[in-house]
Amino acid sequence: MTMIGRRHGRPRLAAAAAAFLVAAGAVVTSGLALAHPVQPTRHTVNVVPPPPPAYSSSETQAARAAACSAWDRVARSTALASRDSAEALNQSWVSTGTSAALDKEKLTGMTAVSYLRTQLTDATPASTAMPLYEWMAARIDMLHALNMRHWDEADREQKRGNDLIEVIRSECGLR
Repeated sequence: MTMIGRRHGRPRLAAAAAAFLVAAGAVVTSGLALAHPVQPTRHTVNVVPPPPPAYSSSETQAARAAACSAWDRVARSTALASRDSAEALNQSWVSTGTSAALDKEKLTGMTAVSYLRTQLTDATPASTAMPLYEWMAARIDMLHALNMRHWDEADREQKRGNDLIEVIRSECGLR
């Protein structure tokens, strides 16, 4: 081999040796990391949910009054729609007027529940909100039973909702 050939081989040999040393260093570092794993830092911050908001008596009274007023309007509108459908059913079970009255009763019932939900806030006292939520659940269950043509179940749910009326009237101070 000539002198010129040897000069060209030395940089390649040096690069190969450097690459070998880097690879050997990586193997040693990986081995040390596997032999001595780093302990994760301990979580020192305790996350606590915020306390429930405190409402003044005037805020709870205003929320109670708004919920009771909304329920009174809703109860009256659903009662009128139910009365209209009952009168239509007394005349005929298969007329278009009866079908329209039943549809109106269902629409009024769902609209009433949707509206009443918007009127209940976190400031509404539980003694007022719970019977209203129960009444809404009974209305939804009754409307579902009507849609499914489960008449006995619809009657039971109607009775459950009616049983809550006196509780709600008493809580709201309504006549």
